[in-house]
Amino acid sequence: MPSRIFARVLFGAAAVMAAACSGSTSAEIPATTAGAAGTTTTAGGYGGSAGSAVGGGASPLGGAGASSGAGTAGTGGSIATAGATAGGSAGTGTAGGQGGSGGGGAHVAVPSAGCGKVSPVNGSRTITTGGQSAMYNVNVPAGYDASKPMPLGFGFHGFGNGACGPVQGECRGFAALPAVTVYMKSISDGWEQSAVLEQNIQYFRDVLAVMKSEYCIDESRIFVAGVSSGGQFIEHLTCRFGDTLWQTTAVSASVVGAADKNCKGTPPALIIHGVTDQAGDYGKGVAAMFAKRNGCSATPPAGLAQATTDMQAAFDAKKAEHVCLDYDACTANPVRFCISSQITYDGLTHGWPQIGGTLIGDFQDTIK
Repeated sequence: MPSRIFARVLFGAAAVMAAACSGSTSAEIPATTAGAAGTTTTAGGYGGSAGSAVGGGASPLGGAGASSGAGTAGTGGSIATAGATAGGSAGTGTAGGQGGSGGGGAHVAVPSAGCGKVSPVNGSRTITTGGQSAMYNVNVPAGYDASKPMPLGFGFHGFGNGACGPVQGECRGFAALPAVTVYMKSISDGWEQSAVLEQNIQYFRDVLAVMKSEYCIDESRIFVAGVSSGGQFIEHLTCRFGDTLWQTTAVSASVVGAADKNCKGTPPALIIHGVTDQAGDYGKGVAAMFAKRNGCSATPPAGLAQATTDMQAAFDAKKAEHVCLDYDACTANPVRFCISSQITYDGLTHGWPQIGGTLIGDFQDTIK
């Protein structure tokens, strides 16, 4: 049986900027507050089952990725406090799909050329790419140390919106991850349209080169996340650069068939989708695409139908909740599908939920 997480996060009175969908403008998302402490579910609920720790990713420079240690014991069958993880009993290390080996060894960072360079730029930056100027924001966390390589995360906005964070707009909670994070502004309104796809991919390459050169980055811990148009873009990035990515997250994305041909690598994949959002067959098509690539069971996770029913009820009651389910029998790296009931704007759930950054962090904790 798959590991599952069920968390409740109630709407608060404050508001933050919403995640936006393709072709729409952003609005307000109600802020959230932590849910109550978890209690045991009844039989047949979202209880945990045996999990396994997976190996780390290969270095973009060609070095072998280090493996994670043995799985950490979880609390099976519980409703988790906001941001907490339930499920999975202790597991054993398995071979890393991106070059790591199984076992109990600690992760060994692959330092970038920027290690040792002090006082890197924190904030808005510009770059010349493809003969034109583009902008991006960099968030350097408070604990940054130029001698200690950190993970590097990219957050991609929805169609027609500004850069995805770090302090406003979409990608809520992404900047709170223990990583240097980057928020690029697309060259056009969107990311993946045929007229601009190659330009935006080169733009990503150019910014990534700057980040490696000027910041102390762990090159085996590079991850990407995107919402709507940005989610479709990360499907392309995951296909082209999957052998160098540690982890990938698609939020409110549609299925991009062209991004599933001759792909490199099988990084751990997280899919976050709103329960009323019809894009990508309510996210199920996107999850199935990554599950197939990672050698997971062709059968959707047990409990998916009930989870959808529960999240629809939460949406109708205007409660911000989520359920996360893991695909079974993945031979490469894990795939997790999270369904959210949070209203992001205009009474809909298409967009980046307030809990998004926390869900990414929780998932990454399982693949370290």
